[in-house]
Amino acid sequence: MPPKKKKKDEEKEKKVVKKQNTTDKTSKKKKNEKEESEKKEKSKVIPTKKVVYAEIDEEVTEVYDKVRSVNAKNVYIVVPKRAVLFQSIVNLKILKRKSEDDNKTVYLITNDKNGLHLAQQIGIEVYNKATGEGTPAIFSAETDDEQLKITPLRATINSVEEQTPKRLAEKKLSISELLGKKKAKKSVDVSKIKSKKTPPQKKEKSKFVLVAPNRHALIGLVVISVFILLVIIYIALPGVTIYLTPSASVLEKSVNITLADYQKNKSELETRPPHMIASYPIETTVDKTITHFATGKKFSNKGVNASGTLTIINTTGNSWPLVARTRFQTEDGIVFRISDPVTVPAATNEGPGTVEVFVTADQVDAYGAIVGERGNIGPARFFLPGLRENSQKKLYAESYNPMTGGVTDYVTYISEEDIEAAKSRLSDELYKSAVEELKSAVISKSELVGESDVYTLLEGEGAIKTGEPKVEIPSGVVGEEKSEFTLSGEIYVSGVYYDHDAMLEILKSELTLKKSPQKELLTINEDSTSYRIFEWDDNSGKIKLTANIKGIEQFAIDPDQESGERLLNKIKEHVAGKDIEEAKLYIQNLPQINKVEIESWPAWSPTIPNITDNIKFEIRNAMRVE
Repeated sequence: MPPKKKKKDEEKEKKVVKKQNTTDKTSKKKKNEKEESEKKEKSKVIPTKKVVYAEIDEEVTEVYDKVRSVNAKNVYIVVPKRAVLFQSIVNLKILKRKSEDDNKTVYLITNDKNGLHLAQQIGIEVYNKATGEGTPAIFSAETDDEQLKITPLRATINSVEEQTPKRLAEKKLSISELLGKKKAKKSVDVSKIKSKKTPPQKKEKSKFVLVAPNRHALIGLVVISVFILLVIIYIALPGVTIYLTPSASVLEKSVNITLADYQKNKSELETRPPHMIASYPIETTVDKTITHFATGKKFSNKGVNASGTLTIINTTGNSWPLVARTRFQTEDGIVFRISDPVTVPAATNEGPGTVEVFVTADQVDAYGAIVGERGNIGPARFFLPGLRENSQKKLYAESYNPMTGGVTDYVTYISEEDIEAAKSRLSDELYKSAVEELKSAVISKSELVGESDVYTLLEGEGAIKTGEPKVEIPSGVVGEEKSEFTLSGEIYVSGVYYDHDAMLEILKSELTLKKSPQKELLTINEDSTSYRIFEWDDNSGKIKLTANIKGIEQFAIDPDQESGERLLNKIKEHVAGKDIEEAKLYIQNLPQINKVEIESWPAWSPTIPNITDNIKFEIRNAMRVE
């Protein structure tokens, strides 16, 4: 074959091969592009997903805080069964609305049937590991929907990456091809590169220009800023403190208690029967001596009675005879007597009958006081105390001259009346001393066991028994001229004492049981303890009595307890935004509140803040009973 023809055939063959290679390359390139397109379709970037976990006791606000902190549009919340979030449809509505306000979409992952039902009502999509149960879709790694696939993640990763790796559209190159390209790059014409260089341009220096602010704009900005600040202060800063005094009432409890003699009922007391405490007998004899002042008085040898002349006047039509020693008395109680009998003539047409008599004053007046100089009186009118009241107006006497001659001088002596008065006084003193002596004896018993107040004497009607007082009266004392004298006596007294704390514990326990469940026992007044004996059996050695005790109970308003927290929240919701006086009236009318005081900040604020967090409470205890 000629060389030229052979050369043409080789060139023709090369063209065919080259064309074939170009066709193959084009076909292969299209095939690769098709595969890349399919892979891109399959590996389409999944929108960012974030998974948060809600605890079983978390409130909706806490769950929302977790959602808000996630930097993703789609947030999936894993909620366990019986979670607090599913207790009310309002919780889910709040969560959905707040999330939509933040431009987020929330989805739930749960097996709780109640949660599925509530979420369907408000339009929140729910995903479940198991199909069915009314869920709109299945949230599982085995689903065919690439949009819903969530594969297990490491502990440090909780989201799908925004930038998913993509396949390059260019053809893969072999090592030989890469080497060929490297050599081609090395044979670049340097002259062409130099020709393409451009002369360096001179850089312009940057200038900083300070523009003077517009005065009107600045004033407007300041005014707007001040206005916004005032609005913030008015809305956010005002607060109130509400001081609450709970309603309180006196709580009283009566308990039947038996005091059993320890010696007679020792076996029964060892079994510790309820409302029975041990008692112990105590007795003593009380001696007492008193000094009493004598009140008897009589004239001495130097004493003189006053005397004078009286005119007796008879206004009746009959004569009126009077016996010796007839008394004539003044309004002051001074008594004068006639020494001999006399007859007063009857009245005539000329006037009443009259007669003059000589009279002498008594040593003592009508009230027992010494007269003496007091009998020296001037002219006066006298009545006869021995006559009836209507007769005293018909027969009376008058003195026209003063009475004279009275001298006061007397001595004091012990009379029968003084002895009787002293005996009565001594008996009273013995009875009073008997109780005090028994109390002193009980204190001595208490000191033997180390405490001075462990035992208490039983008092009250019939609790302390006494004998008859024995009074010693000295012989011949009556009539003695003495200003005072002494009298002695004694009395037997007995009673019982018991353990004070044991009875008090019984009363306190019963008072606590009587307390209302909604109230707390503020104080127990131990001094209010009293009792009444209704049965005393000496044979069995048992004393039955009814004991009483008082205390104060008030409504329990404790923010740490459910009832107190519920009441305070109720008050907050009702008074928020209202006038202070209106709020005070509302709180005052609550049965749990006795007194309310409200302090606001700032002081000029006339209303309760609308923000309930700015409403604070302080609880004050009711006053204790005296």
